[in-house]
Amino acid sequence: MSSSHTERKVWIKHITGLLILRILKDRPAYGNLIADEMKQVTHDTIKPNPNFIYPLLREMEEKGYVEGSWENPKTRGKRIYTISESGLVRFQQLKELAQAKFLEIERRQKIIRSFLFEE
Repeated sequence: MSSSHTERKVWIKHITGLLILRILKDRPAYGNLIADEMKQVTHDTIKPNPNFIYPLLREMEEKGYVEGSWENPKTRGKRIYTISESGLVRFQQLKELAQAKFLEIERRQKIIRSFLFEE
């Protein structure tokens, strides 16, 4: 696997994790609600796949960034997630990484736009 492919996968994971933590800062939520809100706040720019969201939520729970509990422990229907203290710290870290990456993307786009569209 190429390093650019690996970097892209890491970037997607970071942005998705950042969105999850940002949503959970507002209120607890279960996976499908998180996915729906991600689509809404990004105006369908990001349409998360449950096969990606749920493993990421489990990983984030294992790392202590989120805490999950069953809405009804007997039926285990919905797992409700809340952000933890370490999740708040991770949110700030991911936010700084993302901001730097977005600024770099915007800088590069500006160079290309300038060449193509400004005469």
